[in-house]
Amino acid sequence: MKVVLDTNTVISGLFWKGVPRQVLDLARNGVITLFTSPELLAELADVLGREKFAQRLEQAQVTVNDLVYG
Repeated sequence: MKVVLDTNTVISGLFWKGVPRQVLDLARNGVITLFTSPELLAELADVLGREKFAQRLEQAQVTVNDLVYG
């Protein structure tokens, strides 16, 4: 199955448990295939770069680039 996720769903899946996390896990396990676009990746990078996510990124020891482009 091919899936495009909006930015809010990706962020929810990265930082919290629940259905968005389950969707990301399905992609990690090869059950579904995620598709995106340069515009969605730019939006994701912009949102993850906001101050309110800085502490979560630091705790996970990842950067915005690691999550978006890595």
